[in-house]
Amino acid sequence: MRENKKFKEAQVNYKLKVRCSSLSKIMTEPREKSRKNELSETGKTAVREMVRYDMFGFQKFDGSKETEKGNICEQAGVELAGAIRFLDLEKNTERKENDFITGECDIYVPESNLIIDIKNSWDIGTHPFFYEEAVDKAKKAGYDWQMQGYMWLWGCEEAHIDFCLFPTPIELLGAWENPFKYVDLVNDIPQQKRITTVVIKRDEELINKIKERVTLAQSYYEQLFEELSHKG
Repeated sequence: MRENKKFKEAQVNYKLKVRCSSLSKIMTEPREKSRKNELSETGKTAVREMVRYDMFGFQKFDGSKETEKGNICEQAGVELAGAIRFLDLEKNTERKENDFITGECDIYVPESNLIIDIKNSWDIGTHPFFYEEAVDKAKKAGYDWQMQGYMWLWGCEEAHIDFCLFPTPIELLGAWENPFKYVDLVNDIPQQKRITTVVIKRDEELINKIKERVTLAQSYYEQLFEELSHKG
């Protein structure tokens, strides 16, 4: 039988460090108030998925056309974020971690003690043109927790979530999707109207909550790891 290299590596890398992009799942509150000091079912499910990945290399999510567009338009988002701030910004490539979390923010502006994260919308219908709409979308997607993680790792006091809208690459459109809606209509909108920024302030109380909840996740991760390690 061929040895599972990922399983071997997992035995060495035993302590869980939650990715900032996954923090919102861990931070979900249990429905029962009596279980407020426990992981929610959403949190437990997230940890189980992390164990599957660390032990077997299996990842449930393989991507989508929306995430593909985000990757393709990433540099355009960085340039737009810089243009509206009159700054020459570059994509961050450094990953940081501490005893609890790990993350790689999109943009770090040291002179402003600022994190900027780019979120590229799929189309006009999903793009938050209005601030209240953008705040709701950020919270629903868990981006607020993600930004607290980044600010903690980089020692920043403020994070900006830039929701950007660019024409969708033709190759990502299905046969039933009209390019006019995804390309021409977008190009007709002035660029400065195609970005909405949500400001997140660093909150030490929330960061302390992250420490508490990730500690619970680490304990549950070890429990699951031990259970699987002793099977067979």
